[in-house]
Amino acid sequence: MDGDSILIAGILAGESATIRRVRLWIRESASGYVNQLADDLEDIEQEVLLDLTVALRAGRFHGKCTLRTYVRTFVHHDCIDRIRRARRRLSVSIEEVELVSPAPSALEDMLGAEDAAIARRVLEQMPEGCRRLWRMVLAGLHYREMSLQLGVPEGRLRVQVLRCRRRAWALRERLLEPGCNEADGSTTI
Repeated sequence: MDGDSILIAGILAGESATIRRVRLWIRESASGYVNQLADDLEDIEQEVLLDLTVALRAGRFHGKCTLRTYVRTFVHHDCIDRIRRARRRLSVSIEEVELVSPAPSALEDMLGAEDAAIARRVLEQMPEGCRRLWRMVLAGLHYREMSLQLGVPEGRLRVQVLRCRRRAWALRERLLEPGCNEADGSTTI
């Protein structure tokens, strides 16, 4: 039996020394998320340990990496999922809200319409591949789900999304430059 096999057997048997060792790995792996998830670290530890035990019992660990790396992956995915969920349920208490007219001002209407027009022009000029990726992101899909649907490795997909975002930002900046022609995006002298 190699070292990981011994550790797996110890985890599945509930050996306290092995569980302590894995908990240490989890805490080390979660340390990069302390600022964002400080209140959830104990829950993360418990959830990852439970998920890890279920995965090991189901035989999903194939030994392509070390057990420690496998644990790190569980922690990373759990932390990212928690951060995404927290962003989606952003809430504001009534004490923090300044009560003003809900109707936007004329300036806000004008600026909003201008922003929407530029966003439409950027979107029209982007390749279909970028628009498809953004639709998936807006639908709330995780990179893992997107990569399965598209048949593209997750890392390559992240790079594609980043490149599309940079390309769109550069196009937006160009369209915002003074002298940019409204009809076709060309500049006038």
